[in-house]
Amino acid sequence: MNKNDRYFGVIPKGASRYSWLTLLNTWLTWALNGVVFAMVYLIGAPVIEEFNLSPAIWGWVIFGYLGIRVIVDIPLNMLSDRLGSGWKRKYLWFPIMIQYSIIGTLIAFPSISDSLWSFIILLLAVSLGTSASESIGVTATAEWWAKEERGFAVGLHHTGYPIGALVGGFFASFILNHFGPESWRLVYFSALATLPFAIWYWYLSSSKNAEEVYKNIDKRNLTRPVVLETGHKHSWSDFVSVLKIREVVITAVCLFLFQAVYNMFLVTYSQYLIYVKNFAYSEGALLTVVSAITGAFFQFVVPSISDRIGRKWIIVGIAVWQAAILSLLPIASSFFTIALVQLLFGFSLFSAFSTLLATAADTAPNNKTGAVMGFAFAMTWLGAASGSLLSGYVLELFGGFHSATAYHIIFYIMVALCIFAGVLRMFGRETIPRKYDANKNETITSTYETASTFKVEG
Repeated sequence: MNKNDRYFGVIPKGASRYSWLTLLNTWLTWALNGVVFAMVYLIGAPVIEEFNLSPAIWGWVIFGYLGIRVIVDIPLNMLSDRLGSGWKRKYLWFPIMIQYSIIGTLIAFPSISDSLWSFIILLLAVSLGTSASESIGVTATAEWWAKEERGFAVGLHHTGYPIGALVGGFFASFILNHFGPESWRLVYFSALATLPFAIWYWYLSSSKNAEEVYKNIDKRNLTRPVVLETGHKHSWSDFVSVLKIREVVITAVCLFLFQAVYNMFLVTYSQYLIYVKNFAYSEGALLTVVSAITGAFFQFVVPSISDRIGRKWIIVGIAVWQAAILSLLPIASSFFTIALVQLLFGFSLFSAFSTLLATAADTAPNNKTGAVMGFAFAMTWLGAASGSLLSGYVLELFGGFHSATAYHIIFYIMVALCIFAGVLRMFGRETIPRKYDANKNETITSTYETASTFKVEG
């Protein structure tokens, strides 16, 4: 008898304590990474003014910050698979996290980050660390839970980002308000907080603890995650093979579109509030992360619900909701209406990513989870980099940082991208484990339509 029982229909019953402890660890690590990763958006205005950046150059700075993730996500995940899946992922994850914590802190010292180029180089190191934390962290999280509980685990793990971003918003607001905009570098001392949790994961992630998790999964008659005792040696042909799977491609493109939307928001909204709506620097930083309040809750609940009812039409609904809410950005002007729109935005913002990442994990054939997740994250951050660059050029072409028209054009582009993502997802299959067998679709057969053949399916 399958024992996929849930408290309140959401929280799994009877899971191993090590499933919960590893989830707590990766959640805390990702939350702390979220604090640091989101800082560059929250302190955008003082950075722009200190280095005298044009909108286009600001767009290129963020493009570089995010673009490195496009380059490293696929090889990092392939290397992670090669070193070993499951508990062995710590062998790559741990040293990268140590590097990120130390180098991220160096930005706090003006003597080290006093030039634009030194600041950018240090930002690239921060981006490398957060890239490993998210892409490898999501894969590792999924491998400590039964397949039937994957949506819950990935969804709860990813609530770390909005909560971290929210904490980062309060922290940045405090620094800018009490020490002045010129002291923006102080926010990067927060990078040190990751160190103890990286060390904890090293000891927590062991073969003994992993085996207890898998025995617990067997006892509850659920499906073990695919974990190999020895690493899988990927070739680039392995990576290319996953591109033949339609659901992998559709999921990755949807991630691209949703992340482009989010980064267009992050790169511009704080500046919009400061330069067009005349809010203080601290208020602009704080109002940009209000969506995290509702975002964290729905990011956890929605993927858990998708474990039971399916992920496809949830993503379509998220796209429609997000497009409707983003169309309200140009008319929200008071502190109250801006906060209200942000809270409504949070209903769909982060749940889109966690549900799509659970979908990506669903579609991964045996031994190729890292390749699929690497591709998914590469497309995610390609969307982020592209959206940031596009925003910079739209601002440049339509009047600069002080032009309301330029920001409104960006907001409506965001609406269009959401609609496109919703329509695209309609052309893929449902992927929850009881309805989709990833291994049967690893290669093209007569019963499977390839990535180049698209039609709407239930």
